[in-house]
Amino acid sequence: MADTNDTAAATAASGGSDQQQPTRKRFQKRTLSAEYLQEDYEQNTLGATAGFFCAIWAGWLMGEHFSSTFTTFDYPDLDKDGQYHFGGKDIALVVLITSKLLFVRAGLFRYVLRPLLRCLGVQSFERQQGMAEHVYTGLVYLASAISAAYFVGWPRLDSLGLESLWSGASLDEGVSTEFKVFVLGQCALRLAELVAVFIEDENRPGYYRRIAIHYLVAGVLACAGLLGQAKFAGLVVLAIDLPTVIAAVSGVSSALSVCLHKVMNVVAGGIAALSTLVVLPSLVYVSARCGSLADTRENNILATNSLLTTPMSSNSNTASSDGTTGTGAAASWQDTIESKLNSIVSIKFIRPFTFETENRGTSQATGFIVDANNGIILTNRHVVSAGPVVARAIFNNHEEIELKAIYRDPIHDFGFFKFDPALIKHTKLEEIELYPEGAKVGVDIRVIGNDAGQKVSILASSISLIDRNVPRLGDMTYNDSNTFYIQASTNGTGGSSGSPMINIAGQAVAIVSAGLTKASTDLYLPLDRVKCVLESIQAQTEVKRGTIQTTFEYRSYDEVRRLGVSDTVENNVRQDVPGGVGMMVVKTVLPDGPGHIAGLEEGDVLYRINGKTVAHFVLLEELLDGNVDQTLDMTVIRGKTSKDVQVSVQNLHALEPSQMLQVGGTTMTNLSFQLANHYRVPATGVIANWLFCILEEPIAIKPYVLKSINGKAVANITQVIDVIKTIGNNECVPVKYFHISEYYNNCLIDGSIKISHLWNQVALYTRNDCSGLWDRESITDLPPARDIEPTNVVFPVIKNADVAKLQDVVHSIVKVKCMIPIFIEGNVNRINAGYGAIIDAERGLVVVGRETVASTASRITITIAGTAVIPAKLRFQHPTISYAIVQYDPKHIGTTKVQAIKLSEKALEAGDSIRMLAMSKYETPVCLNAQVTNILPVETTSFEPPRWRSINVEVAQLDNPTAANYGFGIIVDENGDAQALWLEYIKAKKSMGVGGLPVQALVPALRALQRDEEPEPRSLKVEITPITIVKARQAGLSNERSNELQSTASTRSQLYQIKRVEALSKAKGVLQELDIVVSINGKLVRTLEDFDAQFTNPTLEIVVLRDSQEHTLQVETTESKQEVGKVVCWAGALFHAPHKTVLQQSTTVPSGVYCADVVLSSYSYENGMVEGHWVTHVNDVATPDIDSFERAVNACQDNEYVRVKIISSKAKPNVLTIKMCYHYWPTRTLVKDQESAEGWRYI
Repeated sequence: MADTNDTAAATAASGGSDQQQPTRKRFQKRTLSAEYLQEDYEQNTLGATAGFFCAIWAGWLMGEHFSSTFTTFDYPDLDKDGQYHFGGKDIALVVLITSKLLFVRAGLFRYVLRPLLRCLGVQSFERQQGMAEHVYTGLVYLASAISAAYFVGWPRLDSLGLESLWSGASLDEGVSTEFKVFVLGQCALRLAELVAVFIEDENRPGYYRRIAIHYLVAGVLACAGLLGQAKFAGLVVLAIDLPTVIAAVSGVSSALSVCLHKVMNVVAGGIAALSTLVVLPSLVYVSARCGSLADTRENNILATNSLLTTPMSSNSNTASSDGTTGTGAAASWQDTIESKLNSIVSIKFIRPFTFETENRGTSQATGFIVDANNGIILTNRHVVSAGPVVARAIFNNHEEIELKAIYRDPIHDFGFFKFDPALIKHTKLEEIELYPEGAKVGVDIRVIGNDAGQKVSILASSISLIDRNVPRLGDMTYNDSNTFYIQASTNGTGGSSGSPMINIAGQAVAIVSAGLTKASTDLYLPLDRVKCVLESIQAQTEVKRGTIQTTFEYRSYDEVRRLGVSDTVENNVRQDVPGGVGMMVVKTVLPDGPGHIAGLEEGDVLYRINGKTVAHFVLLEELLDGNVDQTLDMTVIRGKTSKDVQVSVQNLHALEPSQMLQVGGTTMTNLSFQLANHYRVPATGVIANWLFCILEEPIAIKPYVLKSINGKAVANITQVIDVIKTIGNNECVPVKYFHISEYYNNCLIDGSIKISHLWNQVALYTRNDCSGLWDRESITDLPPARDIEPTNVVFPVIKNADVAKLQDVVHSIVKVKCMIPIFIEGNVNRINAGYGAIIDAERGLVVVGRETVASTASRITITIAGTAVIPAKLRFQHPTISYAIVQYDPKHIGTTKVQAIKLSEKALEAGDSIRMLAMSKYETPVCLNAQVTNILPVETTSFEPPRWRSINVEVAQLDNPTAANYGFGIIVDENGDAQALWLEYIKAKKSMGVGGLPVQALVPALRALQRDEEPEPRSLKVEITPITIVKARQAGLSNERSNELQSTASTRSQLYQIKRVEALSKAKGVLQELDIVVSINGKLVRTLEDFDAQFTNPTLEIVVLRDSQEHTLQVETTESKQEVGKVVCWAGALFHAPHKTVLQQSTTVPSGVYCADVVLSSYSYENGMVEGHWVTHVNDVATPDIDSFERAVNACQDNEYVRVKIISSKAKPNVLTIKMCYHYWPTRTLVKDQESAEGWRYI
């Protein structure tokens, strides 16, 4: 045997060593023998095949991976034209077919051909195997040749020329189903034969030649498949397989097999050599094409300046300027994007006022230049805004330019800004051409914009739908109508509004308008009407927009047939509008509009206008815009009958509000067409936003339609102004209104409004498209305040004899309402209401909870017995205890018998039985019996930003849980004398507490007011908290002092520890946090009453325990003056001196200027100013106090940026740049003035 001889030879060569050498290396070849053929052939074949079969799963996964990562194979299986492409999954498919072919081959040899030959008398295995191979080869390659002849065009081979040979699909186009199957099958066949040859012995005749032929043919077929050359591929297969078939047939006869095989092998080799001349150029061409695709994909991922981070489109076909696909287009996407980056801008805009459905605030979006010479930028309507707006554009190189709004469409979501091109210094202006005709299904597009707030973001997709009906974006918001929308899966987010959808030629075919929240689909507005409007603006002619106050929607032919459209009408429409799939149907007809007057109804199918078949929104709008103030002859299908109507076309711009009335924080406009259309109401009336600013009752923050004011109907802004001019200052008049969604439900609401000439200044804004601003006209010819006629009222009577003595207490309870027009001193509520008690009837003094009268800038009214409403003003707010005192003019109540509560001198104690008198929500008296359970300190938490809270006070707790339902009450003893006031106080951000405040706390302020003096109590300006003696001893309290404290008569075993020392107080630096107060002026401190000495003494001798040692300190008290006496309104923010709560929570005071509030729709807010900031410098000018700040901001110029140095509440410094715009945010100063009716005045 060969193995034995090889082993013996190896042993001899080693010098006759007895040690046996390895029989052969791992990859040592074996000579061809019958034993090898009989024992190993099937095993090797089946083993290799099994390996391929197991690897198919890995191959399939690799194919999935290839199709998404290797651009060379990144073609979808089937495109929109029904053509197939070759992709990465085809690799796995070829491997699968190969494995099956190998199994079939091995099975045929072992179980069919060799047994058949054995029956025919062929006994030698070598001859069985050889003849079986010839039979198998002949059958397989005969089938292959027949299939190849199909693609060559057999038997017309003689008519084939070079041109027809290379005709067919290109690389970017698809191939037929048959050709793809042919190529994949041929590649699998050659691969199977290649595997079969590989496992044979290399010494077998023709071993390397067969490998080369199969490898070469497989390469040729792969190239031909990618190039889509079906005829060429078929010709190559015929040239190879026909000689192979002949050789196989002749090989059956052993006499002819050797000679003919040699001849056929020479022929096949020659053809293969000639094919190489075609294969090599083909490989070069395919590699170049695939390489360019790979470069394009990589560039689309990396993009420019590392900012273009977009995934590759699922369809690598690219669009030419006419919307079609073309070879070589993909390579220019990067050039297209780079060339258009300077045309696309990020837009930052501010809406100063809430206008109809557009809330005030700051935002950002995208726009793109459509006219570089005139500086015109196209973006969305909701960016340009229907109301006042200030905006600026930021180019790709971060150059900034101011914008002015010159046009916003009445119904469609587009508008135009304008800038001065002469002011551009560093940017080469490029414009993007509007090409609405390029919007076609399947066109590959890119969306370039400010997506998710990024400076540049590129989204890739293909247009999937061009005739989608307009989306419904919700209630009380903008909704488009009478247009198609384009759909594409770009998955855009906030900031991409106004982005262009561009094709490969760099033309805009649509503009981003909206997106679906539950899908990756975005919706785009077509540019047909946009282009027409732009041309009118460029020509400086009037932009005409017509309407019949009727909305249409597009419905398919099967739907309109059910609505009554006949076959004849459908055939006519299909013929007149080829490519259409439906007709337009009336969706909404506004009451009293031209369509309603003409007789149009919902469900009518539009057929013709002025004799033209209209089945598309583009033609419909052309006819409407071209016939403003004229009539149209319309033919509609209703049921199964045709109806002709004549309808007048209105000017659509006249139905859009161009004026806005501002009354304080309330804005009023005429009802717009788009809002009326959404709710199907007549396009008339007045919409009021933020009506709660002048309304006396709290309501939801949403727009309302005004029906009447002071009994007079109002249908437009002019009528509202006429009515307001008859209302005096702070006069309360009735108003009727409703929400627009309740128009058909008769849900009319009645209320009352009060217009203050100080807090609710009246101004009329008119749109000016030349300046881009809304011109402001102050309305000052308003009547002064009218004299209040005295009102006599009768209090409710308590009939229960047991509580009849409380009747006088009932006469002292009044309702107090506080309107807060501006947010200062940390206040956040605009309307507060509660109850109070008269404590001096002669002077009209009323005590009320400080949570009701929370701000020094308040508009206060008092309601007596639910009948008389009279004004009041703030006289005193306690700096630490939750009560305030307001004053009304007693002459306003006439002879009404009010009573002041009698203050008891007896303090409440735990266990006392009391009665509490409160008022129900129906303003009827409620009497509760209860027992005092305890006297506890008020516990509150700090707020950020700081706001007022009650500290250093103890309140009584009652055992009656019902008492917690009332925010105000009077706790009286058996004689009806008031012992405490049941008041609310804020415990945490959203948590309120109640407790009984002893009336003794009111006495100092009350006595000062009765002396016609302003209460200015002195105090240590510290916050204290109780601690146990045990904790004090742990802190170092001596036994002697502990025994001394316990020997004093007291119900409480406690001391007090200093929690905070107020900044700027005289105690700051003397007293320290965590000091334990032992005594004041020689008196041991056991209760809060022991601190009362601070209210009357300028200096106190205080013994404190600090670091386990007692220290005797001389501490000065500080007068509690009203800190906020001036408020500066600047750049949309309010500034004043730091108020008490800020000083309580601050360890240092960086400045005497504190930001109290920032309007969300202002440059201050946009550039980072927030409440709680301290301002130290303005344009490098120090601002240590509010007066210096006022001088510094008054020196700032309009339309310039101002540098503002701030320090945050966390002591972090920063520098802000804030743009000045005095047109919408003028600088004004408010000062406190007790002589004025409002308590404040502008200077």
